Amino acid sequence: MKSDLSQLMRERELDALMISCPDGLASVNTSFLYFTGPAHVTHGHIIVVRRPDAPDLEVTLVHAPMERDEAARAAARAGLRLHSLGNYDMREIHRAVNGDRLAGQVELTRRLFHDLGVQGRVGFYGVDERGSSYIFLDALVDANFVEVVVEYDNDILSEARKTKDAQEAAQIRLACRLTEQVIGATRDFLRRHRVSGETLFKPDGNPLTVGDVKSFIRREEAALGLDDPGCIFAIGRDAGVPHSAGTAGDPIQLGRTIVFDIFPRWPGGYYADITRTWCLGYATDEVLQAYALVREVHDRAEAMLDTIRPAWEYNEMACDLFEAHGHPTPRQNPGLTAGYVHSLGHGFGLAVHEAPSMRLKALTGNDDPLPAGSIITNEPGLYYPDKGWGVRLEDDYWLNPNGTVERLTEFDPELVIPM
Repeated sequence: MKSDLSQLMRERELDALMISCPDGLASVNTSFLYFTGPAHVTHGHIIVVRRPDAPDLEVTLVHAPMERDEAARAAARAGLRLHSLGNYDMREIHRAVNGDRLAGQVELTRRLFHDLGVQGRVGFYGVDERGSSYIFLDALVDANFVEVVVEYDNDILSEARKTKDAQEAAQIRLACRLTEQVIGATRDFLRRHRVSGETLFKPDGNPLTVGDVKSFIRREEAALGLDDPGCIFAIGRDAGVPHSAGTAGDPIQLGRTIVFDIFPRWPGGYYADITRTWCLGYATDEVLQAYALVREVHDRAEAMLDTIRPAWEYNEMACDLFEAHGHPTPRQNPGLTAGYVHSLGHGFGLAVHEAPSMRLKALTGNDDPLPAGSIITNEPGLYYPDKGWGVRLEDDYWLNPNGTVERLTEFDPELVIPM
């Protein structure tokens, strides 16, 4: 949680953080968005300073002059200080460095850090082109006015974002409610279509396709204020490939499995992540049996959820049960493409995939439990593309810091949709 940052900075001996949003909307830069919330800021930085003699962190939004009003609104919502890049004469800086753009950015950073009291060990985060970031940070090391700290794995912001406070959980809960409205509307949309033979038809006499359904989904999301990064609506063989988005021209037909994995984002920046598997009209015996097993794994994992047992226990349980019924798992073959082919669940929030995760014991390297405050998916599945089907069931949970587990999703998990 954000409230953990001060302690995390002390533990990692960091005096300051710089989170950059050098080009493009902050909405795609999750580390920046973590501090600003929804903000129309296309260029700027977040500077976090830890003072040894102060209990609270100083968090400043550095912004371009043309975005001063948007920055002010974001700062008012998030309780940030403001500092304008308009305080610096870039023409004078460029003259001082003989027009060298890299040296100009280093000098601008030196002046910015001086004015905000940044010194000591500084961690750098945010989104930028990799080559530009490497060259800029290398130049900062040479300039030697702060100690540059970079983290490859388990960086401080990812560690803080493992857990969510009540306000963050409320935003994800709302995203889930709205997403479930879209799921329900999509189910109703399918049921309204005429069936001839095994195929659904539109009023104009053409078959209803995956592309048609996705267009409907996007309209529903937009009407509810949800941002659409794209969803999975995959039928038949595509349903048997976990991250196949679906083929636009595929007709919607009875009896074939449809994996509907939808993960839109509420304007506050927080995602939902829900999957339902449907068969219209009927399902084959093989699919019914497979889905019943997936639901059993899902329900057992849900009943186990706590902040005590090692996080790997959930996926080991899933592998135990699937293998007992003859389905291959990654524990037997890490590269398999049929059977149970992925991990059981993952954290999410400002990104669709965040820490923590429910991975195999061999891949985890520790016995850490799911932390209190984490929001996690539970999504077992079975996939047989060569047989023309796949099934998955995904729900979301908040491991509330008070010790309870709250399911954030409510939409019914029934496989067969009567037509």
